[in-house]
Amino acid sequence: MKKFETDLVVIGCGAAGLSSALSALENGLNVINVERASRENMGGSTRWTEANLLLKTGPDQKKFEIADQFLFSYGMFSSFHTDPEILAETSKDYDSWSMLAKTTPFLDPEVLGTFADSVPSTLDWITDKGVVIETTPQYIPYCIETLPYAKVYGGGLAIVETLTAKIEELNGKFLFETTANELIEEDGTVVGVRCSGKNNETIEVYGKVVLASGGFQGNPQMLVQYQGEESRYLRPVAKGTHYNKGEGLKMALDLNAATAGDWSDSHRQVIDPRSAMSEAMVNIWPFAMMVNQQGKRFMDEAPSNILEWQEKPAQEITKQPGGIAYVIYDEKLASNTDSNWKYGIRTELQPIKADNLNKLALKLGIPKDQLISTVEEFNKACVNEDKVDYNKGSALTMTLDGAGTENLTPPKQNYAKAIDQGPYYAYPVISSVCITYGGLRVNGQAQVVNASGEVIPGLYAAGETVGMHYGTYTVGTSVLRGLCFGRIAGLHAANKAAQ
Repeated sequence: MKKFETDLVVIGCGAAGLSSALSALENGLNVINVERASRENMGGSTRWTEANLLLKTGPDQKKFEIADQFLFSYGMFSSFHTDPEILAETSKDYDSWSMLAKTTPFLDPEVLGTFADSVPSTLDWITDKGVVIETTPQYIPYCIETLPYAKVYGGGLAIVETLTAKIEELNGKFLFETTANELIEEDGTVVGVRCSGKNNETIEVYGKVVLASGGFQGNPQMLVQYQGEESRYLRPVAKGTHYNKGEGLKMALDLNAATAGDWSDSHRQVIDPRSAMSEAMVNIWPFAMMVNQQGKRFMDEAPSNILEWQEKPAQEITKQPGGIAYVIYDEKLASNTDSNWKYGIRTELQPIKADNLNKLALKLGIPKDQLISTVEEFNKACVNEDKVDYNKGSALTMTLDGAGTENLTPPKQNYAKAIDQGPYYAYPVISSVCITYGGLRVNGQAQVVNASGEVIPGLYAAGETVGMHYGTYTVGTSVLRGLCFGRIAGLHAANKAAQ
């Protein structure tokens, strides 16, 4: 068995773990990062993300500032039917909150406020280290209303490489191919972590602990346990998320940590299952038709409620037989060069193509009679197709045209144009999991709170390991959350206040 002693042990090397380690090192602590991946693959989800940031952008912004939608979106999806008297306590000073207010699963306004307030200083801090943030407007092909995003130049990989180099300059240490699996506790205080190294060697690292090990999207057992049997069809959205197996959460729960966030749900993206690339998204269903393996439609592909364009399609696909569906369109859309509809395609693979629906059904392995019947029924209901304007529905403008079907179940409320001109095209699509919502409850200093509402001394959590989402993900905030709370944890561990 090997033993190491340090001031701070950070579990994970994504945005949260690296920012925690670097901020602690800068303030005089010795730090060891524990990372289950090899050095070449370090970084978890962060390594693979584009690192979009929900910020105000454009030439008028002289400093980093969260977008107006930031607090609105988090506030709209902050809990499920929480007792109003418990919520009312949050208007008081945090120290006076009852145990129920500190442990009931809702988005703690103290935590959200700290998050929002820390964004400008945190981004100033990482740009000072060499991370470049592009503040020109960015567009994300989720087929939702365009929001003002900035973006890290070089994506999350740039964050990983830049902060890792800075950590090593300050003599921070890394234990690669090492998995943390048990917190070491003395008299109620966390004093270290027990790990498994190569050849299952036991390694103990002593110091305060930051859990920045992500969620559990790489653990099929936990996905099915918390999100139901349909979750067996989910695939991590990128290779880095396969490393997120939930040990950080399990370790804290073993110490009676309080939970937060929706453990039954996750942020998902619709991807092409044939592709091995990261985020191989296919988000063109609003301009097409979606059927399952039985050849039947199962959802409104273009509802007028824009909020249903983000998570619901992925959720519905997961419920279908085999957890797979097919986005079908015809030559009318394929040949449209005026619209930006193809902006919603990220996969590098071409769609499946056939001269007629019979051949398309054969290639897809779905009943041809049912597919033809479904398409005919859909076409008959497209009574407003002359009003369909694909240009309005581009990923860049996102103006609904109101040209929906009539007498069709489920309806299609916008862009309902008959699919009747060969050749025909189809993309197979599945749901991938990006971020699990269930996590730990922390206070504004990133300290983990137990089920009695008390801080667990010596234990912090940051990034996806912290539960903050209920029902819908606030897009463009995951990297921000990791950076901000990672830094907060490192500063608090060094007894410094975040500026």
